Order: sequence, then C-alpha cells, then structure tokens
Amino acid sequence: MGLFSSAESTYLGIDIGDSSLKMVELAKKNKKIVLNNYGFSEDMGDIKLTSLDDPDYVAKVINKVKKDIGIVSGSASVSLPSFSVFSSVINLYNVNKKNIAEHVNEEARKVIPLPLEEMVLDWKVIPQLNPDPNNPNNNTKIFLTGSPKKLIKKYINIFNAAKINLVSLETETFSLIRSLLGNDKSTVMIVDLGANSTDICIVKESIPYLNRSINVSGHTITEAISQKLGISLEKASQLKFDLGISALGEKQVDVPQIVMNAVAPIINEIKYMVDLFEGSNNEKVEKIILSGGGAMLINLANYLENTLNIQVIIGNPWFRVSYPKELQPVLAEVGPRLSIAIGLAMRSIE
Repeated sequence: MGLFSSAESTYLGIDIGDSSLKMVELAKKNKKIVLNNYGFSEDMGDIKLTSLDDPDYVAKVINKVKKDIGIVSGSASVSLPSFSVFSSVINLYNVNKKNIAEHVNEEARKVIPLPLEEMVLDWKVIPQLNPDPNNPNNNTKIFLTGSPKKLIKKYINIFNAAKINLVSLETETFSLIRSLLGNDKSTVMIVDLGANSTDICIVKESIPYLNRSINVSGHTITEAISQKLGISLEKASQLKFDLGISALGEKQVDVPQIVMNAVAPIINEIKYMVDLFEGSNNEKVEKIILSGGGAMLINLANYLENTLNIQVIIGNPWFRVSYPKELQPVLAEVGPRLSIAIGLAMRSIE
C-alpha cells in the first residue's frame, strides 16, 4: 500500500543500475507532487543488470521488487545509463532554421563514434541568452544525444516481458537535473557517486555541457577499507555506511585517510573538468551537488569543499515532493540513492 493510497494517479520512475534497482512512485494531488511509494534492491550479488542480455530475468527482478514494495502503477519512465548514451553540445554557424535537421545529422557524423544508422538521435536548440538581432543565424547551439538502437531495443524487450508500459527512456543526467536542480538555471556540477562508477556533469541553463564517467565508485572505497583493515567486503560496506550516516549534520568529523586516498581520482577528475569548462566558457562553476550512495560518505561534502574551494552540498531530490514529516530522517538518508528514480517519476508529472 502506498504512503498516499488515496492518490488518483501515480507516476513511476525506475532506475536500473549495475547491481541495484530503485523505484519511486509519485502522485499529483491538488497541484502538489506527493510521495506515494519508494523502494530499492541493492543485493544483486555479481549480477550486472545493465549488461545482462536476458530480458526475462531482468523483468522478473523488476516485478519482484515492484511487488515487494507494493507499487501499483503499470507504467514507468526508465533510466538509460549515462556511459551508454553519447551527448554533446555542437555549434552550427550561419544555418537556416529550415535546414537545421540536415546540418545536425552532418555534424553528428563527425562527433558520434558509431554509425548513425545504429543510433537514435535526439536534439534540441539551446536558447541564446543575448541573441544578436542583426545576425540571427550566426551561431546556433544544439544539444545532441545519441542512443544505440540495440540498447533501446533491449529495454523495450525487458518491459514487454515485465508487462509494464514503458512511457519513456531518459539518460540518467536529465533525471538528476530535474530532481536536484528543478528550475535553478545556475551553472553547477553534479557528481553522482554510484556503486560501480562516478558520473560527473557540468550543467548550465539545465543543459549538460560536459559529461565524464570514471570507474571509481562506492565499491572502490569499500575495497580500499576491506584491504586496509583486513575485513570482508560485507563488513567494509557496512562500516562505510555507518560512518556516512553518523556524519549527517556534523561538520567537524575528519575524513579517514583510507577514504581520502580512494576519492583522490574523483577529485582530480573534478578539477580537470572545472578547469576545462571555465577555460572554454569564461564563467565559473558555482557549486557542486553530490548524489548517489557515495554522497553519504563521512563528511565528504565538507572535505571536497575545503579541497576544491567550491561550495559542495549533498543534493536533496525531495525538495519539491510532499511527504509525511515523520519520514524526513529516513528520506534524508536514502534520498541521494533515489535521485534518478525521483527525477524519472517527475518527468511524467511535469
């Protein structure tokens, strides 16, 4: 049964990760977005759902989690992993708007590493803040995405097998922008610290201008703790989680050296991307927003802020969602892990 079982219609977001499955069900009630239900399964063992070529198995996992949680919606918006989808901002010069599609395809062939015949392209014009009225066709910025047809077919097959209506497929980055930024048009960096990778994105005017994915993650830190302390991965994972939760709201907790060493590659990547963006665009990244399970690591936000000299906060994907006040401590704890699923559920509402 949902938290708000009287809601007339619900909107389900499903985030399929490598080794986890997360679901959030929202509802629209009296012009408010309300939480109807949520849940996740993060005990998939060595199985990587995103690379599994068995749609029936993945469908069974989805339906089991859906049933265990008690989610009623028969339709869902679903995430596409960022590392599998190509995206870029391209510039078109002196292009007539009537022929823009032709020019986009021409430029796409130059920047997408796979044949266009194997891709599903999507693009939109980025509005100019201060267009030149005397030269309207001089420079048109386009945000371009390309998704492999094989990947899309795989997801269609999974949800056909699950008998769930697939409303939309969306890159994880856009779901994060929706849930963490809302209408905030400032220039920010989102760092999504997942279980098996970290996705870093610089967002300007709600458009992801620069994206990178690195193989340093929560599991990397768990392995480092396990090896350093000589304990099992299970115990190391629990220790990492306990440390993270104990640091909530505390500003003076020191980051253990083990964790500092493990996150060093992430810090180096953040510095590289900030320098690259600011050097190319002549503007500052105003703040960094952390998401994903790794965002809850012991005092990580403060450590990054002091190291990078940029404001760093843990994202709150619930800031536009109504829920019972007594759930606030629990939702604050699980929120960073559910940011993508929340953004997906919001897609259909907005």
